[in-house]
Amino acid sequence: MARHELLEAILRAQFELEFAEPEDLPACRDQLNALLDQALQGKRLTRRELLSAMRGRYKEFKRAQLLAEARRRGI
Repeated sequence: MARHELLEAILRAQFELEFAEPEDLPACRDQLNALLDQALQGKRLTRRELLSAMRGRYKEFKRAQLLAEARRRGI
């Protein structure tokens, strides 16, 4: 998986975890952790540190996703 594709997958997985139904939380968390682990191979960072570094990108991603959903619904 190319770097930008991995970043996009992490952002999407984080978004899905944030908005998941309670019964889907474990699977969403596992998916996010697997992607984070893939991104961290060979690096000296923790999952938390990577997520913290990506916080700004995630906020932009989340805003874009919510706006797109609002447009689809005609809000």
